[in-house]
Amino acid sequence: MHILAAFGLLSAAKLAAAGIVPRADVTVASTYRNYYPPSNYNNYNYTTTKSSSTTPAVYTDTHVYTDTRVYTNTQVYYTNTKTYTKYPTTRYYNTTATGVYTYKPTPEPSVTHYTPKPGEFTTACACISASYSSALASYSANPDPDAAYPTLVPILAREGWDCLYSVPINVELTLTFIKEVKKYIQFQSTIEFLKNPPASSLQEPIDLIGSIDALAQRVQSGDIAHHVKFEIEFTKLLQRCHDGHFNYAFNSGNLIFFTGPFTIVSVSTDAVEKPLVYVETDLLEFGLADTAHITRIDGYEVEAWLAEFSDFGNSQSPDARYNSIFSNRDPGSDGAFFDLWGWYPGKNYIDVTFSNQSTYQYPYGAFAAWSDTLNWTGINDGSDFYKKAVLNADYITVQASDLAPTATSTGTAAGSTYTGGANANAHHFHDSKASTVKRDLNKRGSQVKRASPSPSPSQVQLVYFNQPFMRHKVGPFVQDLNAIIGGYFLNDTVETAVLDISSFEAANDNADYQNAGFQAALYAFFDEVRRRGTKRLIIDVRGNGGGLINLGFELYKQLFPAAPANSYYRFRAHPGAQIFASGTETIASQSATDRLLNLIEKDAPDFPDDEVSRVVDRLLNGGFSRQTELDVKGNKPEDLATYIGPYNLTDGPVNDLVSLLVKTNLNINLGGTPVSGFGALSNFTKSPQPFQIPDILFLSDGTCASTCTIFAELLKREQPGISSVVMGGRPNDGPSPDVGGVHGSRVLAYKDLLQDTIDVVNYAAPATTELQEYYLANLPLPLPFSAGFANINFRDAIRPEDKTQTPLQFKLEPADCRLYFNHLMFLDSIYLWGELAEFKWGTKSNFTQCAVGSLEKGKGSTGEVPPDPETLNVANWIMNAWNA
Repeated sequence: MHILAAFGLLSAAKLAAAGIVPRADVTVASTYRNYYPPSNYNNYNYTTTKSSSTTPAVYTDTHVYTDTRVYTNTQVYYTNTKTYTKYPTTRYYNTTATGVYTYKPTPEPSVTHYTPKPGEFTTACACISASYSSALASYSANPDPDAAYPTLVPILAREGWDCLYSVPINVELTLTFIKEVKKYIQFQSTIEFLKNPPASSLQEPIDLIGSIDALAQRVQSGDIAHHVKFEIEFTKLLQRCHDGHFNYAFNSGNLIFFTGPFTIVSVSTDAVEKPLVYVETDLLEFGLADTAHITRIDGYEVEAWLAEFSDFGNSQSPDARYNSIFSNRDPGSDGAFFDLWGWYPGKNYIDVTFSNQSTYQYPYGAFAAWSDTLNWTGINDGSDFYKKAVLNADYITVQASDLAPTATSTGTAAGSTYTGGANANAHHFHDSKASTVKRDLNKRGSQVKRASPSPSPSQVQLVYFNQPFMRHKVGPFVQDLNAIIGGYFLNDTVETAVLDISSFEAANDNADYQNAGFQAALYAFFDEVRRRGTKRLIIDVRGNGGGLINLGFELYKQLFPAAPANSYYRFRAHPGAQIFASGTETIASQSATDRLLNLIEKDAPDFPDDEVSRVVDRLLNGGFSRQTELDVKGNKPEDLATYIGPYNLTDGPVNDLVSLLVKTNLNINLGGTPVSGFGALSNFTKSPQPFQIPDILFLSDGTCASTCTIFAELLKREQPGISSVVMGGRPNDGPSPDVGGVHGSRVLAYKDLLQDTIDVVNYAAPATTELQEYYLANLPLPLPFSAGFANINFRDAIRPEDKTQTPLQFKLEPADCRLYFNHLMFLDSIYLWGELAEFKWGTKSNFTQCAVGSLEKGKGSTGEVPPDPETLNVANWIMNAWNA
């Protein structure tokens, strides 16, 4: 990433591609306002030369504009000549216009980074801690029993950054983290494809391991001298992969996070014209006609600034990333312009210019957070912050002699640039008693178990009727008890049903009966569809970031009971994965699996009844077992070698070692509610199909990810012909993908991979010293730095007919029709659904065409999704405050 100060003079071609100046010698029609510069100039000098002739009268006006606004390295002059021909017998004019544009270097916009001052930033953590203590004292003294506990306390952005800046870096621990985290990252399925991605994917090439090694060199050399700088550099590297399953959220963000000054929205006048950007509260208060839109941010064109800012997002599609910036009322999101991904924006204020020529400076915000597990008690300086928020309290090391992790202390870290020395190994506390260690491991392993027996679904209300749902003005006909899915019937338009599915999992991590409730709500919904005779369906997956895989299959099978549900995947067969697959084969053998399935079938109330059964249960669900998989011919892989291979990819753009291409055997139920059409519910395949393919419309905003992409892929591969509409995206004339989130088919958490290490070491331990060393070199071990969450994308979704075996993560396929949000669609999803129903099947729609593509069969969007213009990296400085 570059900052603006790194740029010198730029070529005219690059400036033009960036949209900073118009293309030279453009012939302009009467819609001159659509070309740069816009109609609302800040300052200009206006010169007119007029000439005329005899009948018919010809007037030639020459206008010379000198735009004095500040551009990146450019001052722009506009010469516009218009010729008007007036005929004696008419009031009409024929008009032509030509523009000649030139530029010359000029000072770039002033972007002032904030750098904490020596001697001042060291007290910031103590000030924040004191503010929280004061808030807690006020809460304790408040006699109001309904007073809210202060889980968030507002602080100055400068104060928050000062505190983070004061957190010391321990070079040795940081290098240890880098060394060990690479073992986790080896499980990331897309490592090799990221080095050489297809050009049509718009993914920049990234050598992940090489980039991490380069980061280690910067730490070693002292170039990275603050721990927070390391955290953000590492996080930015992962975000460049644009993979929502690939992340590491350091704990620092659980104590301090930053926000923008307000939320913004992108709204078109008619859903077809390119949208403008508004402050959300202004639009809601004054309406579209009386609200000035944003034209510039910190001196840069708003669209260029936002397009580059959005590149920090984690969706594969640039249009989905652009959408993620904005506030979304369904399902409800403030957008990245406001939440900033929690990061410090590099400065304490942001300048915003509006179409009415006003410019305002707004402060960025920040909050100090408090939870039961992580709070500000005892934090008085950066070293306290390091010990409490940065270090992993469970950090353990594995001895090469016995692979037995040992308990440790968290140690200390003193000084803002502490790099080791006499106390460099204070974080290690080696316990040579392997038996004690093994008891600790067994205790840790036993923490992952099934929930205690709870009431059966027959004793729980799984669905609710006509109750409030998300932000909608009207509640759905039916919803599940966890508000995952809502089913509507539109009565004021062509008879249409709507399934609103903003996720495939509950918002509450501890929610019960997610599968059973989801399934029951769909049963009730489709029963009502048949009772009413409703013929058309809109499936709304806007904002759907995925969730429980089985819910995606459940929805598909209830829509198409008799259809196959084939979703194929594979994983990287690198040494660590081979060890896990081999250990899983030993522990979760065929006999152990049969025993477990027998216990499940008997529905034993104390299942699983012993530690070994719990381990087998974990490993069968862990992703490395062949017992629950089927190959492309529908057979279980016959042995471990067939399953794990490894198979060498040679026909595609990369070389990598991968496992066999398989799908999940949904007839095997490892507990919980079976998917309709499989196992105990196999007779469901005889149920009538509720809707025909031409009567289904798939609605998205491009952010459909994870399980949502599995469901969408089933529709595309097995049911071609279903129309799709995508809303929003970058304001350009190109097609936009309806499925633009991470397309991996399974995520694995770091904690799951660490648990696999524990299980394999305990129950399939290596027998020789050589094997022990091999395990030690390749298996994930505990990391010194804690995280709120950390994940890798484990499985690539693959189409078996694709000879290149390219993961779907690198395929951007456009929706049939692209529309933008007008202000009514933004405010009211029910209005949006009604408009789309009329547009697709009726005659009363307020718009008659798509912005791009068509809903008519055979006339949908085609071609590749366009890249962003080559911009001037106008927003890269946002995350680079430390480079000032």
